[in-house]
Amino acid sequence: MTGAIGEFHLLNPDPGSHEAGREINPGPESATPKRPPRFPSFDGLRAIAAITVVGVHTAFVSGLTPKHRHGIGLYTARLEIGVAVFFLISGFLLYRPFVVAHLSKAPRPGTRSFWVRRLLRIVPAYWVALFFATTVLSAGPGIGPGGWKAYVIHYLFLQIYFHHQNLTGISAAWSLCVEMSFYFFIPLYAWWIGRKRELWSATKMLTFELGGVAGLIAISFIYRIILLEVIGQHGIYARLAMVWLPANLDLFGLGMALAILSAWFHHRDVEPKIFSHRAFPWVSWALSIGCFVLVANIGLPTLPIYIPSTIELLRQTLYGGFAFFLLLPAVFGPPHQGLIRRGLQLWPVAALGVISYGIYLWHEIWIYEVLHWGDYRLFDIEFFWFFFAVLALTIASASASYFGLEKPMLRLKRFFSWFDSPRTRPKP
Repeated sequence: MTGAIGEFHLLNPDPGSHEAGREINPGPESATPKRPPRFPSFDGLRAIAAITVVGVHTAFVSGLTPKHRHGIGLYTARLEIGVAVFFLISGFLLYRPFVVAHLSKAPRPGTRSFWVRRLLRIVPAYWVALFFATTVLSAGPGIGPGGWKAYVIHYLFLQIYFHHQNLTGISAAWSLCVEMSFYFFIPLYAWWIGRKRELWSATKMLTFELGGVAGLIAISFIYRIILLEVIGQHGIYARLAMVWLPANLDLFGLGMALAILSAWFHHRDVEPKIFSHRAFPWVSWALSIGCFVLVANIGLPTLPIYIPSTIELLRQTLYGGFAFFLLLPAVFGPPHQGLIRRGLQLWPVAALGVISYGIYLWHEIWIYEVLHWGDYRLFDIEFFWFFFAVLALTIASASASYFGLEKPMLRLKRFFSWFDSPRTRPKP
């Protein structure tokens, strides 16, 4: 979910590198990667994803979704789609440096440095939020059965592998567990995919990269189809396995595909002119909204439960389509052109994106606390009041988390250089 959370300064701008949308003849392949472009709209995308996640949970708890399950509830139930946006952002931002290194035959990002940076970004803030949710505050579901073992499971991001723990602690953190497994997977996958890059041309490397991503997406579909076949015999564990990394590789893979194309266009100093057309962002977002409207009307349950069926395959495909078309204008085209891109970069929107990790961690905690303080009845709360109350408290705690903990931890990243450990010998 976290979607490469905190990597909003990963890529720096080079506005004078070429005219917007104008094709330039590719030059010779460089032995070092070009200065990476900046993607200033990504914080706005994180803000959208975070707000949708807050919306899906407050709409259900307040009763808006279950009371209007044949009307607006069809759409509020699908606001969980924000998790797919986070997964695509992670796939894009975290894999792009590896692709750049493969195409330019430059040293790959250091694996140990990559893992340390990810742990510094994700773990401290999660541990603090989990401590408050399970030890300091008492309104939530608690840590779950198992004593000290339950604490170990949750603090090590293992709750999605134990059926008696996956709905306790911070239940929304299931996506963090998936993200953590992706963090361990991606450097190993990048090493495998780029093992022959010194022998291949950039064009052949591009083909192999795209083929690898297609393979990941296919694996995800095959994995979920197999689970649907065995879920009747091993229901509990098959249901758990439906949220593990293999089941979500298609979403990460779509983000990785965007990373590959983005790195390729930048490597060749060329980008299709269509991305510079002023209508491109609007068409792309219209397709994104179309995916959302369609997934809300295919007969999915409005309750936050998993019902094994082939329609789940279509659900995730449409979720991926929504996130893919949402990201397209933020990845390609002039970064500051058009109302959509400029809107994503507005200070209030971008600011929410900066603290989006904290929003994701804390919103569920405040849902329980507001219910407890007001002694409200479940499914019988005025939605808009409830939503904005939870959002205000969440923004306050997320801001404190970011400036008091996450940002100081981010400063420690400077001690781990991104390219600190060359993976190839210099070319003669």
